[in-house]
Amino acid sequence: MTATQRLWREALTGKISRRDVLVRGAALGLSAPVIAALAQETIRGTLAAEEGSPVATFYDWQLNLHPAIYDVGDEQGVEIEIAPTENFGNDRFIAEAQDETSTWDMYAGVTPFLEMLQLVATGTIEPWDPHVTDEIKNDLFPATLEEGTVDGSWYVWPLLLDITVQASHAGILEQAGIDPEVAPATWDEFIANAQKVQESGAAPYGLTFDNRDWRSLIPLTHSIDTDVYTPDGLFRYNSDAAVQALEIMKSMMQWTSADILASAGVDNTVLVDQATWAAEQAGYYFKYQNAPLTYSFTWPDPSQLRLARLPKTADGVGGTVFWDTGAVLFKYGANKAKMVEFIQAMQQYEPIWANSVQGNPDEGTSAVGQMPVTQSTWASWDAEPPEFISGNPWVYQIRDALADARAIAPSLLAISQFDVARPLWHKYLSGETADARTAGQEAMDAVIAEYQKQTGNDPQV
Repeated sequence: MTATQRLWREALTGKISRRDVLVRGAALGLSAPVIAALAQETIRGTLAAEEGSPVATFYDWQLNLHPAIYDVGDEQGVEIEIAPTENFGNDRFIAEAQDETSTWDMYAGVTPFLEMLQLVATGTIEPWDPHVTDEIKNDLFPATLEEGTVDGSWYVWPLLLDITVQASHAGILEQAGIDPEVAPATWDEFIANAQKVQESGAAPYGLTFDNRDWRSLIPLTHSIDTDVYTPDGLFRYNSDAAVQALEIMKSMMQWTSADILASAGVDNTVLVDQATWAAEQAGYYFKYQNAPLTYSFTWPDPSQLRLARLPKTADGVGGTVFWDTGAVLFKYGANKAKMVEFIQAMQQYEPIWANSVQGNPDEGTSAVGQMPVTQSTWASWDAEPPEFISGNPWVYQIRDALADARAIAPSLLAISQFDVARPLWHKYLSGETADARTAGQEAMDAVIAEYQKQTGNDPQV
């Protein structure tokens, strides 16, 4: 049990005072909202989910980006709450499960490659399989169903699809003499065009990207080869494809901002790449589609945004990375059948998808491009597209890219494998390490050491 899980458990059982919670939470470096949630538990104790009073909890960003989820909750009689989570942590949920209770019936903020295995291993969640029909499962795109499955059991019901793509600013490209309607097919073209943008003065930077592993290095690696994981789900930083991806990223460094490698918490409001894109300071961007859509929404002319499939190397497989943020069913929840009904209602509620595609300035939401993963929804749109689909044909770029995409393999290390590896491969991009293969091997060694530390075992490499 981690120190944070222990703190949750003691707060839940009323063994410590509100003051002790505040002091210990601050010492552990927890955020103010999480500390406040902990302190509240010392007052109210655990309010376990009750049959007939269904409660679903979501990551705060999900409700901020998709406020229509509240409408579905109202229609279905399901209370919607913000989850006490940060940086993909699930300590509260795990602590409750150890006491064989749950405040909520489901949590809809799980990214499978980061959180699924821990929630399964701790007995916090149970499979959806006994509660759904084959028709429900078969309606999902197969890759998304596989993403949330462990040892033949389906644990994460996919809701919001994100996929890594390339984005460009049409106005900037035109100023640089580049046809904005022709997306670079290879990384060589992508970088050459970025060079033209910067050298022409059309923008301060040719390109930008997010410096986190799963948001840049791994998608770029997937464009070369997708067979880059160990049997334990660890990313092979020392694989030929990953080393080649590092070399490609190194060649991007002179065409991006000097602070591109700046560290920041994953929950930070605005990252370096996002600020660059929002300020229209780069011609090209690669990241999951959510980011370029969100941070172009305040441009004087958001219609200048272009989205396309990720480039690849000349002989690469042309893959990319996708993930779904999905729902898990708490083992000790009391309204499991109702959660199935609620999720189906969410999937079919068109205002969620209209808002995701085009945003709603009146409600303070931007387009994020998180698309449904139900094949029946897309079939109905193909037959009779609503205006928000026909007016935004880029949505098909998102859907069609899924055919060649691969989910990041889940591992027990979750986000920690990336946290320990990143400083080492960053050293190659910054010039501190001269050789990409050396940087990749050092990153892999750090991941292996972290696996040994956390599990007491050697990983299968």
